[in-house]
Amino acid sequence: MNALKARATGSGAPGSGAPRDRVTFEQLSWISACLGLTLLAHVTTLPVWVTATVVACAVLRLALAARGRDAPPRAIRLTLSALAIGLLFLQLRTFNGLSAGTALLGLIAGLKLLETRKRRDIYVITMIIYFLSLAALLQGESFWLLSYLVGVCWLTTSTLLRLTNAAHSIHRRTSVRYAGRILAQALPLAVAFWLFFPRFGGPLWQLPDNGHGATSGLSDTMSPGDITDLAMSDEVAFRVRFSGPTPPLEERYWRGPVLHDFDGHAWHRTGPVHAPGLLFRGPAYHYTVSLEPNQHNWIFVLDWPSESNAARGFLTSDYMLVQPSPILQPLDVTATSYAHAPAADPLSATMRARDTHLLAGRNPRSVRLAHEMRDAHPEALDYVHAVLQMFREQPFFYTLTPPLLGAEPVDEFLFGSKRGFCGHYASAFATLMRAAGIPARVVTGYQGGTYNRFADYWIVRQSDAHAWDEVWIEGQGWLRVDPTSMIAPERVEHGLNDIVSPGHELTSRWQQRTPWLTDTRLRLDALQLLWRQRILGFDQNSQEKLLGLLHVPEPDGQKLAIALAVCLILGMSWLTWSVRRELHVRPADPVSRAYDRLCRRLAAVGLPRMPQEGAEAFAARVAAQRPDLAPSIIALCRCYTQLRYARDPTRDAAAAFVSAVRAFRPRGSRASS
Repeated sequence: MNALKARATGSGAPGSGAPRDRVTFEQLSWISACLGLTLLAHVTTLPVWVTATVVACAVLRLALAARGRDAPPRAIRLTLSALAIGLLFLQLRTFNGLSAGTALLGLIAGLKLLETRKRRDIYVITMIIYFLSLAALLQGESFWLLSYLVGVCWLTTSTLLRLTNAAHSIHRRTSVRYAGRILAQALPLAVAFWLFFPRFGGPLWQLPDNGHGATSGLSDTMSPGDITDLAMSDEVAFRVRFSGPTPPLEERYWRGPVLHDFDGHAWHRTGPVHAPGLLFRGPAYHYTVSLEPNQHNWIFVLDWPSESNAARGFLTSDYMLVQPSPILQPLDVTATSYAHAPAADPLSATMRARDTHLLAGRNPRSVRLAHEMRDAHPEALDYVHAVLQMFREQPFFYTLTPPLLGAEPVDEFLFGSKRGFCGHYASAFATLMRAAGIPARVVTGYQGGTYNRFADYWIVRQSDAHAWDEVWIEGQGWLRVDPTSMIAPERVEHGLNDIVSPGHELTSRWQQRTPWLTDTRLRLDALQLLWRQRILGFDQNSQEKLLGLLHVPEPDGQKLAIALAVCLILGMSWLTWSVRRELHVRPADPVSRAYDRLCRRLAAVGLPRMPQEGAEAFAARVAAQRPDLAPSIIALCRCYTQLRYARDPTRDAAAAFVSAVRAFRPRGSRASS
């Protein structure tokens, strides 16, 4: 019975504190839910045991509260805190920095929840939840993450409102509505800070990190089957917006790592070598690539790039566009590429030796096949066409689930399985070229893309990852050859019903049956790009342009600070006015407002109404002190009494009373002695 009483009142052990200040099971449940929702945004960055510890603390505290019991003994709590914090320090070696600080805050919140007894303990947890939400924003940049965290803060604020002294009279729906009003009132101040808080040479949204949150994609090595995993990923690699004509599908090859060294199984990048110059021919394509963060430093551009605005970016000897450091933040690069670019100079001996090298003794059957075919086709281009014809005529299959290959992967693919993904075909083709003495290299990147008609740009996903080859033909230079294109679509084993042309907008039969879902997805992606470019990309230059639009001459940091101060003053003034207006309780009906106006006018001439006086008693006293006002004030107060206590006062009578009060203007002071 005592336990049930304690649970109902929210009190713990007798004498441990005022029952009204004790937390209840419901309050513990709601604050635990808010903490759990906040930690959900950190689930991929927090150590697993930290999350497990917080969950265990919450479950234990709720179980005790459900039985009417208090927090565990102090000795147990101190021991658990010392062990958990010590283990965290041993793992991270520091409490400084965003990741370590976030882990420490989350752990402290869980330990604090375990010892929660009074409302002030929940106030502390609430503040930690707000800080954890801010830390999640510093670690991420997604529009959906921000929306999620705003919702979490909304729920947390409504929970905090129910912890006030009047919590018993606040319904959950009312507290949610009031918390929404608070967030809406804070929005103008947040916008002012975002617009006018000085930036220092770049967007002030995300702290520098170590790249753990960067997305992955292609690497600088490739072995048969590596790209298969990417083909099953729907993650966005980059987006492209063309400022002029869009190249046809056969020209939309997005150049990434170029691989030269082959050890018989895997292809690797090599160091820079002097490359022959290019003579740019054909149509020029101008476009902007919006890259997602990744742990590499290459920038995907169309073949063949001639120029770009990439900061510190440069073209390598094999025409890759790279920058010195990894792309840890979203990056927009404007570039120009040409459809054709024959070489201006002959291939150097160094490059020829590098791009014809094969390890002796590896894939011997493929080497013999190359020699036989080259004897039959002494011209380089004829030999290239012969190899492609072999892929077309023989029973080769394109599949996303190729069999595993052994020590001689090219031989096993060409003479055994004949099933593979683009990496298998590119590797085998380059091997056959090199074995015949023709310089060849493997190029990895992306091909195609999905057009977003709602925002006029292309989405290139990891599933568009591709590998192709480039061969050197004397007098023409490097020519792109895609041996995978020789395989007929009907030979696709896996995903035959789900894979269509890379340029097709609907990429699956399921999406073709539900086009509205595809449209929704494209609209959301357009919103994500707008968020990244307009919000996350709002930097120092954007602020200067904003001040220019506001006709501020010679915008600089000082004028930004002044603009921010003006916005804050206006915002705080508006908030102060809103609070004062909310605290001033006005009568709801017009009759009561009119009677209050009557009392104020009489008070202005020295006849204030006493708090205990009714309407007619007040009228009698005023008539005694001001006989000249007696007829009017007695009639008005009598009319108010009738309207105030009538069961169903008519609208015309109320309007007449309001008009009479409005016309009543007492003048001077003629109070009788």
